[in-house]
Order: sequence, then C-alpha cells, then structure tokens
Amino acid sequence: MWKAWAFFKRDLRTDLTYKFSFAVQGVHVLLMIASYYFLARFVGEKMPGGYSPFPFMAVGIAVNGYMTTCLACFAQAIRGGQTTGTLKAALATRTSPAAFIAFSSVYPCARAAVDAAAYLLGASLFGVSLGRVNFLTVIILFVLSTLAFSAVGILSATFTLVFKRGDPILWLFVSLSWLLGGVFYPIDALPLWLQRFAWLLPITHVLNGARAAVLSGAGPGEVIQSIGALSVFGLAGLPASVAVFHLGVQRAKRTGTLSHF
Repeated sequence: MWKAWAFFKRDLRTDLTYKFSFAVQGVHVLLMIASYYFLARFVGEKMPGGYSPFPFMAVGIAVNGYMTTCLACFAQAIRGGQTTGTLKAALATRTSPAAFIAFSSVYPCARAAVDAAAYLLGASLFGVSLGRVNFLTVIILFVLSTLAFSAVGILSATFTLVFKRGDPILWLFVSLSWLLGGVFYPIDALPLWLQRFAWLLPITHVLNGARAAVLSGAGPGEVIQSIGALSVFGLAGLPASVAVFHLGVQRAKRTGTLSHF
C-alpha cells in the first residue's frame, strides 16, 4: 500500500503544480453540461431509456469521461515513464510490472472519479435531482467498471510499450463505446444487429446500472445484470491483460527497447 500511496502522491504533486488546470477543468465541466442541457431542450420531451433527455445525457457524459481516463492513463504512464527514464528504473526494482501499471493508474482514476462527480453536480445546477442516488450501487459499479476498463487500458499500454506508436486499440474501443454504448441515446435506437454488439461493451452495462442507481435509486439487486456482466469483464479480462503486459515487458527487456520512445 505504501507503494500505491507513493505513486498517488507523485501524480498529485505533479497535478498541483498546474493549479490553473483545476479552474479550467471546472469551467469545462460547466460549459459541457450547459451545452447538453440546451441540446436536451431541443430534443424535447422524449424519454430515452425511460429518463428525461438531460439527466440521461448527464450520466452518459460523466461515465464516458471516467471511462476515457481509465483507458488512457495506462498508456500515458508507459509513455511518460519512457520519456523521463523512470520506467526502466522502476522495473529494475522489486516492483513488478503488474504493480507498476496498477499503481500508475491510482491517481488518474481517482481524479477521473472526482471529475465524474463534478459533472453530476454541475447537472444538478440545471435541474437534475440527485436526491435518490443509491451510493452502494454506485460504489459497486465504480469498482467493477474500473476493473473492466483497466483490462482494455492495460492492453493499450502493452501496445504502446511494444510498438512505440499510437494505439489503435484505445481509439477503436473509445469510438465504439461512443457510437454503441448508449452515451447520448439509448441502444434501442440502433439496428438490432448493432444492439447485440453493444452488449459486448462494458460501458453499455455501466450506463444501464449507473442511470438506474443515480436517477432512480436502484439497489444492487435491481441492476444485477449490469453487475454480473461487469464482473465477467473485469475478473476475466484483467488477469489476461496483466499477463499480456508482463509478456510485453519481457520482450522489451530482451530487445533492449524498454526505455526507447
């Protein structure tokens, strides 16, 4: 745990050197929320997924932002470690590749969770009620979604480590999640064959559960399908992606490219 805290403290200190970025992020959140508020008013009284348009979009924005950070932070940690020379030094210690990649994600994921909460609080300024939030369900979904998104993020980091190039895995996954995951419109609006594909994406299950928990106060038993699907994504995908990352590190060590960028 002290190693995890050391990584967290390092990234927090780095973030705090750019204090103005926090103010910029706050303005960005308000502008994004305002934009989708007026878009929702343009949409009218349609009830996507059984919810009013603006609350539906607000949860979608919050979850999508969190997902994007979770996916990208692993590859960013690898690239940052390569450019500063800390990756090779860290992996020469008793810190395992799996621990390095996990600890590097602690602060970015925590910051992304705060940003997601800020989006929802910003939405409350425009009339979204947060009085029925079931926090237990939200916490369960948060943990399981972090595991599920991290599985894909670690594969992305492995690609970056091995090929030293931009990662098509991340680009493809984020694009498909935006298109098919139900971020801004329900998946019922998609053709049937795309709806089937949408259920293969973690974000679809996160959004279903999160909207029910945040907007309707649903308990864990009421979103058990979302919890079950995310458990499969995380508990099956995460060990596999960590194993692939370990193989990527071993390859980079053999070829002497661990610190190349």
